[in-house]
Amino acid sequence: MIKEISLLSYRNFRAHKFVFDSGINLILGPNGSGKTNLLEAIGYLSQAKSFRRVPDRNLIAWGETFFRIEAIFEKDGLNHNIAIFYDSETETKKISINNKVVERATILFSTLPSLISSDRDQDIIDGPPRERRRIINRLISITSSEYMRLIQDYSKVLENKNFLLRNKKVDEIKPWNQKQQQLSIEIVRHRKKFMEKIKDHFLTLSQEFLKGKKAQVTYVPSADEETSFDSFIKEELERGHSFHGPHRDSIEFLIEGKPAKIYASEGEKRLIILAFYFTFLNIYNPNSMVILDEPFSVLDKRGVELVLSHLNTQSFISAPYFDLESSKISKVIEL
Repeated sequence: MIKEISLLSYRNFRAHKFVFDSGINLILGPNGSGKTNLLEAIGYLSQAKSFRRVPDRNLIAWGETFFRIEAIFEKDGLNHNIAIFYDSETETKKISINNKVVERATILFSTLPSLISSDRDQDIIDGPPRERRRIINRLISITSSEYMRLIQDYSKVLENKNFLLRNKKVDEIKPWNQKQQQLSIEIVRHRKKFMEKIKDHFLTLSQEFLKGKKAQVTYVPSADEETSFDSFIKEELERGHSFHGPHRDSIEFLIEGKPAKIYASEGEKRLIILAFYFTFLNIYNPNSMVILDEPFSVLDKRGVELVLSHLNTQSFISAPYFDLESSKISKVIEL
């Protein structure tokens, strides 16, 4: 649980501290007041990058050359601190936990896992398959450090293998194929188990969010477990990169049995992803914070109450206004 966050030269916050509650924190303010900037800074504590996918230098307040984010958080009954400093002149980033420098940013996600929903959620449905693989990887990693390590190891193997493919080093590819296949089998098993576990609950919850319409998510691995990756060498040499494995798996969202990217409205797409996230939260009940950037823009009163009813962990929600009485809101921060 994040207790407080201090921002220095971050976006429109020159020097500001915010104190949070362990429940639902509602951040209110007009457009341009910094609601999303604050959520972005909170998310930065978990992934050391902006969920809006902008370069670090663009996060610095106008006229400054650096930003600093500090936070106090509670875990296992003890207080800890995180500090992240970025300097645009040297293009260096320093991350520390409890005043000890952290070399790998992925440690932040293990320390403060987060589930983030923003207006970019439509990209998960409309965008290329890697967007959907990315979100599946993120959700499974929240509950499984083993899976996170598998994905990290797979990325390294893939990078090395692609280097060999580009340089036509045929004799050196087979050992990397073996490593890739071993990791692929484990990753696919994790993904299949995850999809099977959420399937029925997601179908039911999507009907609540979509007022009767049904949403589903399909998963098709790009290679069978029994197929040797050596059989792909000729094709992959021609392409110059690995074309089979978990990095090419197909994940698609459907609405009423049809592709959601074509048949769902923009509002329905956001609702499908929200239903997917809440399915994950309901089933796994992870110890992760939830960040929702203006989710109420696509929800009616019933939908807002539905979202709030499913939040049982520390959450941060932004909105330009909120005109409902709800005992679920723990704290309101006005900008």
